[in-house]
Amino acid sequence: MTDFTIDGTPQITYFIDESGNTGDLTLGGDTLSFGEQPYFGLGCIGVKDIEEFSTQISNLKDKHRIKSNDLKSSKIYKGKPKFILDLIKLIADTELPFFVELTEKKYFVATNVIYYLALPPYYVDNSDPDLQYTRNLLAEFVALHAPNEVFTNYFKACHTQENVHLVLAFETLLKFSRSGSSTLHRYLVDAVESAMGTFQKMLKQEASEAEAIKRFLPSPDTGKKGKNVWILPNYSSLTSLYARINHAHAGNIEGVKLVHDVQTQFDDILFGAKKAAEDSKPGHKISSTSNYDFLQIAVMSIERSEDSFGIQAADVLTGFLVRYAQDKLVYKIEPASELVEAFQLMAESEDPVKGYGVNYVWSHNQRTAGY
Repeated sequence: MTDFTIDGTPQITYFIDESGNTGDLTLGGDTLSFGEQPYFGLGCIGVKDIEEFSTQISNLKDKHRIKSNDLKSSKIYKGKPKFILDLIKLIADTELPFFVELTEKKYFVATNVIYYLALPPYYVDNSDPDLQYTRNLLAEFVALHAPNEVFTNYFKACHTQENVHLVLAFETLLKFSRSGSSTLHRYLVDAVESAMGTFQKMLKQEASEAEAIKRFLPSPDTGKKGKNVWILPNYSSLTSLYARINHAHAGNIEGVKLVHDVQTQFDDILFGAKKAAEDSKPGHKISSTSNYDFLQIAVMSIERSEDSFGIQAADVLTGFLVRYAQDKLVYKIEPASELVEAFQLMAESEDPVKGYGVNYVWSHNQRTAGY
């Protein structure tokens, strides 16, 4: 793989990898442990001179006596924290663009619950610029305060696609909504009651019960083995990452190449996510650092991490952030001093205009609505 130019614009390759993935989040279990991986990360590093970057990573491996052909953050985070610090220094010193989507899985599921059971897209004013803010606010509220059964009953409804389980999911969310008197409790009661009423109307208006049910649950994706996948953070993370890259390049992405690590089950879904981003027409700006107006298209390919120093570096960067968040926020463990320094340096290297840095998709910095 070599760099070249298109109309005088240097090509840049974004190497993408993920960390903390356990697949379909509806398989998170009754305790919502998500396989002891509460966070998911998808990140990338932009490289113009791949040969030089590969040499730099190879030199870092030699410096830290890493002999493995494939760098893995799962081993390096605790065993070689100085390597992570040196990698972040390399990114900062050479001003490489980097983008990371760091997602709290429970919050991500809560966004689905609110989207389908409280403010479903078919029956609200989707042109309202405040609607997404309201959905996010309610999702944070549910993620932080709702009992696990709100989530597990929703999972069951997704898997069975049965009226009785969808109604139970509605009722469980409504029960939680009525458990308090705050502004958000009251708002959620009204939203869920309205959605439940609309569902009953749809049961009479749709051609079949199954069609009515589909309007209040997410459509599954299909993995390579033909299994349905209901809630996959990879999908939305990739669309967001792609839109952020599009913003950073002011829409001029004809010379941009995306290289993703092999995902045995989800390759097709990832290509579908890229196409969905290109075809989306939100009607309003999602954020100040993302651009869903794709006038040009980037090329995406799949490569094995052991064949790409770029993917390995993206794995280490993304895995570092996922594990750092888990240590600090879940396990209350203070990371090694080198990791603390790396995190601070990475934060200082973010660019608020171009959008380089981390997008935190979580409920930890909860917004308030007078409750």
